[in-house]
Amino acid sequence: MENNFADPYDDKNRRLKPLMWVAMVSIVMLFGGLTSGYIVTKADNFWVKFDLPDMFIVSTLLILLSSVTIRMAVKAAKSNVYDRVKVAVLATLVLGVGFVGSQYMGWEQLVEEGHFFVGDLTEIKGDYGADYTIEYNGESLIYNGKDFYMPNDSGFKDPIHSRMFNSFNTSSSYLYVLTGVHIAHLGGGLLALLVVLVNALRQKYNSEDSVGLEICATYWHFLDGLWVYLFFFLMLIK
Repeated sequence: MENNFADPYDDKNRRLKPLMWVAMVSIVMLFGGLTSGYIVTKADNFWVKFDLPDMFIVSTLLILLSSVTIRMAVKAAKSNVYDRVKVAVLATLVLGVGFVGSQYMGWEQLVEEGHFFVGDLTEIKGDYGADYTIEYNGESLIYNGKDFYMPNDSGFKDPIHSRMFNSFNTSSSYLYVLTGVHIAHLGGGLLALLVVLVNALRQKYNSEDSVGLEICATYWHFLDGLWVYLFFFLMLIK
């Protein structure tokens, strides 16, 4: 005899998971465009090379650990271990907030070093060659303590300081944009985690229905992978 009753779990899958995948594809396209613009801009402008803030390493560790805890939550739900679901989801939320906090501290370090969202090259602090260097059209400039010169100008005859006047620190602007847009999407993930936590406290997730938790976990893993990509992109292509 044919079963005419639809499985609510499968129905949720059909409705919600395609929307999640569309959202993630859109985000990938957005960051693909931003990182492509980063590479193109780097080749044709004054470009400041500097190390990423130390707190970005902490950010990476926190978000990687949060992927572990959200995975633990899904496994616990499928095993009907309600208390473990609650703890794991709460831990993920705390780690996510910690990630945002560490990002903010990283931005504070950037500001202290003179790397602003919209900043002039003359505002950068630190020792040239040790704390930062400046490239022009892909070539590292030489600084003699007073002016900047192209690397082939060994006699220091033609300073290019006048061309640098009012030039923006584009590399730091891109850094703020890339990390800021990621934080914006992570904010959506944190809101989703809050909803999931409330449902977990009500013991709504179990072996028969954990769709909401699974979708949140998949999106969170995606944000984790996206950050790891951005971290190594910014570290290696600077």
